This record gives sequence, C-alpha cells and structure tokens, in this order.
Amino acid sequence: SGSRMLDVAVQAMVEATNGYVRIGELMEAIGARLAEITGAEWGYITSGCAAAINQITAAAIAGGDPEKAARLPDTTGMPNEVIQEACLRSGYESCIRIAGGRVVTVETETELRAAIGPRTALVFVDGDAEARSRIGPQRLIAIAREHGVPTFVDAAAQRLAVPNRYLEMGADVVAYSGGKCLRGPQASGLMLGRKDLLR
Repeated sequence: SGSRMLDVAVQAMVEATNGYVRIGELMEAIGARLAEITGAEWGYITSGCAAAINQITAAAIAGGDPEKAARLPDTTGMPNEVIQEACLRSGYESCIRIAGGRVVTVETETELRAAIGPRTALVFVDGDAEARSRIGPQRLIAIAREHGVPTFVDAAAQRLAVPNRYLEMGADVVAYSGGKCLRGPQASGLMLGRKDLLR
C-alpha cells in the first residue's frame, strides 16, 4: 500500500545513524522546520498515518493536560466522542478507540450539528475518500469550527502541497503517510497544523 523510497530518503536515513540527539530537541527542531517549509503553524513526525490518528485523538481528548493524557484510554471526565461521516467509515477507527475515543457517525449536516456537544473531542475527516463524502470536508471543518471543535484530516495517500488546502479550509491538523506520496520510510508519517495540539 506504499511507494518506493526515494534515494535521497535512504541516504538521509544512513547519515542519521551517525549522530546522537536528544529526542525532545530533535522533535522541536523538526516541528519548526516543517512549519517553515510547509507554511503550517507546526509539524510533528509520527510512525505512520495510523499513529497520527491515534495521537491526535489522544491530544484532543486530553486537551493538552499531561495528567489526563497519562490516564488514557480511561476518559472519565473527558470529552471522548469523535464524529465521522457514516459513509466514510474505515478500518482505522481502531486507532481512535485505542486512545479511548468513541466514534459517532453522522450522515447529514443536521445530524452533525446535533451530534456536537460537550462530549465531542474531535471531528474526523477522511480526506482520501472525500469524493464519497456527502457533507464534504469544507463543510465538516466549517461546522466544527462554529462549535469550537478541532478537526483532523486524514490525507494519508495524498500529495502534500504548499499551501495546504485543508489547513486553508480551517482544519486544525492534517496528516500524511510518509511511505506513500512522500516516498519516505513505510513506518513514517507527519502531521501539520496547530502547535498546541501537535505538541
């Protein structure tokens, strides 16, 4: 389900084996560099797009509170509902559930508005399947923003373009697989978007 790695990516991996770094410092530098080259507020490297779904779900549920994050998947007292279009359900919902999320499906804008409440942590947008969407990513993002709910776009198999169309629509975070159009390692990925959610 991926692509061949670019030679430059293979060479970079070899060169990286010759250095020692502190992971926190590396992630900070990478976040800033990704922001610089993509125009996003911040960037974050993941071990694939499935991991990105899990990580952003956890971040949205815990709201940036390290103590709450440490309790996951126990979401007692935290919003844990992740809204998704019913027509776009996929096998990746397990990544949401592992973090303690509960998937709530909707079919129309009216249902989306009715589903958003105090238990809502995130609105999940499947960018790779947007042609099948009945509501459409732009409306999903706009309605979530009206209610102050963060949105996550799974664009795993898409080409990363600058400027980023999903961030321009108002999405809070968009994720890409490193092993597909980016042609990096299969077990890699990245997220772009709001610094407070990604850190």
